[in-house]
Amino acid sequence: MFGGKKAPVVAEQDSRDGQYTHRFEYKTLAILGAAQFDKTLNEHAAKGWDLVSGCMAGTVHYGYLRRPLNPA
Repeated sequence: MFGGKKAPVVAEQDSRDGQYTHRFEYKTLAILGAAQFDKTLNEHAAKGWDLVSGCMAGTVHYGYLRRPLNPA
């Protein structure tokens, strides 16, 4: 990380010579309360967002969302 050797994943990405294209955009949610989280998640789902993973810590619910990028 600090001046050492690159991790294999990073080295593999560097060797692509610009051939990598992003297919998804990502977003995170941090909502207090389950009912509000469900409501917010449903609103995002209506806009094309998919829940990749989620968790909770105490009463805060977290969500990691993605949706396909529109071709330019």
